[in-house]
Amino acid sequence: MSETVAPEYARFVADERRAQRLPAAAAALPEGAAGDTVFIDSERAGALLRVAARRAAGLFRPSEANAKREVVWVSGGNELAVSLDALQVQFADGLVRLQLAVRCDQTGATTVTVSFACGSLNEPTGLYAATPRRPVGAALVVTLWGDALVAFAWQCLLGLATGMAAALGKDQRGNVLVPVELVATAKGLVVAPMARHHFAGSSGLKPAAQARKGRP
Repeated sequence: MSETVAPEYARFVADERRAQRLPAAAAALPEGAAGDTVFIDSERAGALLRVAARRAAGLFRPSEANAKREVVWVSGGNELAVSLDALQVQFADGLVRLQLAVRCDQTGATTVTVSFACGSLNEPTGLYAATPRRPVGAALVVTLWGDALVAFAWQCLLGLATGMAAALGKDQRGNVLVPVELVATAKGLVVAPMARHHFAGSSGLKPAAQARKGRP
């Protein structure tokens, strides 16, 4: 998990606080404490999700070198170009749909939809999402690249939640907050942050496996 906060997420949180849609920054949270939730409306979620897509592809810093808008996946003799700039997202109660724009020689440009079921306002849940079915799209693309597309879509959604929680603040040890709850509504996404638990050092917990002298 990257500890750096994408500037787009930091600006979003700052804008929300100025508009008083989000409370002012609170003091650093103690271990395991929950922070204020943030709501990301569907219009702005798309742009922020595309930031997560670029970071999922390893493009963390803006530059001319990574200005291209797609990545190409290669598996044997097959190639698939996945757009990082045309990624779209739609929301419903308890449901997130990511639309991935892809292209290959066999199908040309096409769209694959990956759906994730998560919490809703009436039935909130922890940071959990399930894919009840395979992606929807061209049969050839789904057959060859379905698992990879689901994994990439989940990495993008997780990156958005993680990045937004990190932008909301830090804990008392200086670590950025992490997402603990994800709720989808017809209007957008709600992310709940928390201060991570400490499993070493001052927590009193000790690792069970320790290297012995003379052994690696």
